[in-house]
Amino acid sequence: MRRISTTIHHRSPGTRCHDVSHRTSPSPDCPVATLFRPLKHGQALGALPGGTVGMMGGVIIAESDEQRFGAARYLVAALLSRMASAGGTVVFPILAIRELNDVGVGALLVAASLAPSVVIAPLAGALLDSTRRPRLLFVGAGLVSAVGYATGALLGIVPLPVVVIALLAAGCATPFVMGGMSSFVTSVIAPERTAFATDTLAYGVSGVGGPALSAVVIAAASPRAAALALATASALGALAILSLRLAPHRHERTDAGLLRRIATGTGYLVRHRPLLLVTASSTLTQVGAGAFPIAAIALAAQRWQHADEGAWIVTAFSVGSLASAVVVSIRPVQSVRPAVVLTTGFALTGALIALSAVGGDLVVTLALVAVAGVCSAPSTAALFELRTVNSPPAVRAQVFTVGAGLRAAASAAGAAIIGPFAGADAGLLVALVGFGWMASAAIMLPYRTQAPAPVNA
Repeated sequence: MRRISTTIHHRSPGTRCHDVSHRTSPSPDCPVATLFRPLKHGQALGALPGGTVGMMGGVIIAESDEQRFGAARYLVAALLSRMASAGGTVVFPILAIRELNDVGVGALLVAASLAPSVVIAPLAGALLDSTRRPRLLFVGAGLVSAVGYATGALLGIVPLPVVVIALLAAGCATPFVMGGMSSFVTSVIAPERTAFATDTLAYGVSGVGGPALSAVVIAAASPRAAALALATASALGALAILSLRLAPHRHERTDAGLLRRIATGTGYLVRHRPLLLVTASSTLTQVGAGAFPIAAIALAAQRWQHADEGAWIVTAFSVGSLASAVVVSIRPVQSVRPAVVLTTGFALTGALIALSAVGGDLVVTLALVAVAGVCSAPSTAALFELRTVNSPPAVRAQVFTVGAGLRAAASAAGAAIIGPFAGADAGLLVALVGFGWMASAAIMLPYRTQAPAPVNA
């Protein structure tokens, strides 16, 4: 932030405005007086016309370099920090085959890097909610992830249990840089919908960029080098986080123990009906998301006799989602309530995926799936906003980390559920995936706005 000592020239005829400095403030009848509003300690600054954003402690503040470039810095930090988790699902199966000729070990390593996030999510959220220095936790998580993936690159050189333990540690760091970072995005970027749209873009780019980076490095060098590249991305992400000014969720000290804070956060998520509906709806969508790649590959194999075409179907959804995330980050949806955006997005995504199973033309299927992906990005941004407005600061990080953990578990469950039915009619499987998304939209129909209740944690 910086102080301004200048004269406001934008005024209507006959209206007198005072000079604006740290010792004066606009007169009540000045049009620019409506631009000034009190800010709570640690509240992110919202961009307003003319670059002026508010007043703090009697000091008028303007849109600063911190505010202007905060979105770019957050995007870089979040993208780099999240790439390893996405890329590891590609790297470790190939590394295990190359070094040990055992794809089962690859599956074990992927599970080790992903599974802990579900269990650790409440603990990570409670720590982030209570800390006064969240940046240190994020940096630590990024470095733990970097060491874990660097150790994973040594598969075939160091004993397998060492690699598994290292990747388990990296998996424990995942909730911090996934849902945990999302709960702090509004302290870096404003207004809120721009913040959530930017975070959605970070998820989209890292989800595509992690596997893409891995594939390029594997082709150019080796899977071992690709694992080291992912470790490097995590380390760079930790360094980028140091450039962010993250306001803590709470400013007063708490005497509550860690277990009590976890119980309070979990209890709040269950008791607050609007938040429970949002969590249940967004979790159910991930069952379909986890099953969709398998259903798409089965559809390609049965309908066009080329299972490889299924990869293009999955890619079409990812490309559509990423393109939509870019647009939404530039022009967030402002005129529609987030609950409506979430519900409509889930319904349209499901309907388009179900419809893609009907036609017999691959191009039509790709187009429908791509448009389904376009509908998904605004829903994700709306999800983050609904989590924020329905949770008090004392448990907000827990709401985000537990929600992200449930979605990860649901995705794994979707893949496991559809596996035994891969030989069934693939068109029906894809349609069922779409119906799952539509069922998620139906869960949101009873949603009504309700102020977050105060909690003692």
